[in-house]
Amino acid sequence: MHLGVHVREVVVEAGDHLVLASTTLSAAPAEVVAIMGPSGSGKTTLLACVGGTAVPTSGKVEVDGSVISELAPAARARFRREHVGLVFQDPELLDELTVGENVALQLIFSGVPRSKAREQAMTALDRVSLAHLVDSPIQHLSGGEAQRVAVARATIRRAAVILADEPTASLDATNARLVTDLLITAARDQGSVVLLATHDADVAAACDRVVSLRETRVDTAQ
Repeated sequence: MHLGVHVREVVVEAGDHLVLASTTLSAAPAEVVAIMGPSGSGKTTLLACVGGTAVPTSGKVEVDGSVISELAPAARARFRREHVGLVFQDPELLDELTVGENVALQLIFSGVPRSKAREQAMTALDRVSLAHLVDSPIQHLSGGEAQRVAVARATIRRAAVILADEPTASLDATNARLVTDLLITAARDQGSVVLLATHDADVAAACDRVVSLRETRVDTAQ
């Protein structure tokens, strides 16, 4: 069972610039939290701290019982591979690989046999209703299909936390709602925390809770 996410008094500075000021946020397993705020308010930085790709200047970030902000770089990278799912505005799929290979790649890199990785990729693709495209080239996908493949990739490991950074920004309203619903379903089925950065009020309204970043800090919760 997952243990949630706890960001405690995290401060992030870049030179003389204050990116996040004393930010505190907790999310329970299976909770979907929308993070809103204007561009430059620190949404991506907050997600990076939770995912272990950025280290706060001060404060603590705890994910699934591990204080990842205190881990060495190699340990943070390993934790991210094993416990964190990532979905970006651009699906960031590799054109030279098939749909199934894109989804399975992280498992193969972790030493999972190819046959087992493909089996798990098929299961993940089935959850997003794209198992029939497992052997298709990436170039044949629509924008909505590509983002659904990205969701399958993010959920293949039953991640403790899924970090979605503007995942619907390039999609039409129908596909935006579909991708949002898939992320919500993943949270419910896998017990994952989903932190979803968005500018879309409709996407945010579908989440369990909304927090807003203003002046580099979390200042409201609904």
